[in-house]
Amino acid sequence: MRYVVEHETRLRFRHPVREHHCELRLAPPDTPHQRVHGVRFAVDPEAPLSEFRDGFGNRVHHFDVASPHEFLKTRVTAEVETLLTNPFDYPPIPPSREMEWIASELRGTPRLWDYVLHRSPATPAVDRISLPPGCPAREPGNSVLESVRAAMSWVAATLTYRAGVTHVHSSLAEALEARAGVCQDFAHLLITLVRSWGIPARYVMGYVDPGYAPGSDPTTQAPHAWAEVLIPGAGWRGVDPVHQLVADETYLCVAWGRDYLDAAPQRGSFKGDAGGQAPEVSLSVLRQQ
Repeated sequence: MRYVVEHETRLRFRHPVREHHCELRLAPPDTPHQRVHGVRFAVDPEAPLSEFRDGFGNRVHHFDVASPHEFLKTRVTAEVETLLTNPFDYPPIPPSREMEWIASELRGTPRLWDYVLHRSPATPAVDRISLPPGCPAREPGNSVLESVRAAMSWVAATLTYRAGVTHVHSSLAEALEARAGVCQDFAHLLITLVRSWGIPARYVMGYVDPGYAPGSDPTTQAPHAWAEVLIPGAGWRGVDPVHQLVADETYLCVAWGRDYLDAAPQRGSFKGDAGGQAPEVSLSVLRQQ
């Protein structure tokens, strides 16, 4: 499928700020599952953009605004073609050999250990948090994907999707105490559990086709978050515990990392006498005919 994405963020400040340094992780990457046909940025106040790749392979655009300003608007327009029509179309590996396959991948690509060993308040070790009863274990007789899907069901039964209960910097322990959260919390809980099995799992920020996601309202679109797990024989596969889906061509990846901090769409720092208001975000994900 082919999509046009328009993502705009507006920041307002009670008093002028200066020396504003900003990083944007809003340019979708080319991957085996998607092809980017164009990305355009606009910044107000105007500022020249530079680009680099971070340690996780994300495209990062950064800029500086030195003069005093009371607002900052960033806008990205991207045209993306998604290619993963069937996420289950890959050569299967017998369950008895799957952990051997994962061990081989870890030996061949040591950076994958980032997605096994990393611990943070968002993705802590399972023995440092109180997990509700029924937490699924990795069953050797089942495939990794079957175990992950069972974990997705458990996450959805553990957390209720409810905006406002947690915020972007909430820990996983806070979400578990409230037994509620948003897509970010669902993804972090699934990642924490899968990593406890010794399997690489990472956090993904992106978009979902509003015409396909269950229960989505096309008039109130917002960025989404899910997890990706290294599935034997397939490589990275997206798994969405909010919608209980394995990601296909209706998912658009923008950035990934160990947890949400590595894949935040916009981060910055500035000098000023007062902090900014909550960002205003508008999003349009339009499927082309």
